[in-house]
Amino acid sequence: MSEPSLLDEAAVARAAEARSSFGKRALVLAEAASTNDRARELAREGAPEGTLVVARRQTGGKGRLGRSWASPEGGLYLSLLLRPDEAMLHRAPLTLLGGLAASEALDAAGRVATSLKWPNDVLLSGKKIAGILAELTKEKGENVVVLGVGMNVDTPLDAFPKDVRKIATSLRAEKGSPVSLEETLRLFLGLLEGHYHTVRDGGGALVLSRAADRMPMLGTRVRVRLPDRTLEGKATGLNATGALVLEVDGGKREVVFAGDVEEVRPA
Repeated sequence: MSEPSLLDEAAVARAAEARSSFGKRALVLAEAASTNDRARELAREGAPEGTLVVARRQTGGKGRLGRSWASPEGGLYLSLLLRPDEAMLHRAPLTLLGGLAASEALDAAGRVATSLKWPNDVLLSGKKIAGILAELTKEKGENVVVLGVGMNVDTPLDAFPKDVRKIATSLRAEKGSPVSLEETLRLFLGLLEGHYHTVRDGGGALVLSRAADRMPMLGTRVRVRLPDRTLEGKATGLNATGALVLEVDGGKREVVFAGDVEEVRPA
C-alpha cells in the first residue's frame, strides 16, 4: 500500500476555503511537540478565533489526564483557537462539539459508522479512532479555548506502537485503502464551524441531541471512575450542559462532568 498522505499549506487552504473563519489563518508544521502548545502561543500573541495549527506528526501529543497520544504520519493532528463568551461555554462542552464533528467527518470520509464515547473519544469497531482535548485559559480577561483534535485517518496500523494497535485503529486500516487527509479536514472544519455557530446562537440542545444519538452507552449500565470515587449505574442521557446523567442504585441521580467511563458487561 502507498505511503500515508501528508498535508501542506496549499491543501489546508483548500480545505478551509469555504469557511467563514475556521482555518482561514493556518500554521502548518512538519512536526510539533503538541499543536495545542503552539496554538496557545499564538493566542497569547493575539491570534483571532478560528486560527488553526496542523502538524504532520507530533512528538508529545496529549490526551486527557496527561496521557500521551500516538501521532505518526498519516493522522490529522490539529488545534483550533476559539474565543467563546461565558454563555457559549455553558451551552455545550466544546469537547463534545469537536467529537461530534470528528465522528461525522470520519463517517463521511471513510464511509464508516463511528460512535462517541463520552466525554471525548470517537470509536470505530470498538477501538479509538479520534480523541479531543479542550484546554481553557484566560487572556486579558477573555476566554480562550484551544481545541485539540487527533484523528487516525490515513495512518498505517503498523505505524502505531504495538500496545496502541490493540486499542486504536484508523480509517486506512479499516478500509484497506488510502483516505484523503485534505478531504477529512475539509469535512471536519465545515461541521465544527456549523455546530459552533449553532450553539453560539442558542442551539445547544440540538447539537447535544445529535451527539447523544451517537453514544451507544446511553441506556446501558456504566462505571465512571472519578478522582475520589467510582460510580456505577445506568447512563440515562446528557443534561442541558452536556454532562453525563447516571441513575445509580436506589434511583438516585448523579451528574458527572468528567471521568473515565466504561460499560459494565453482564456477568
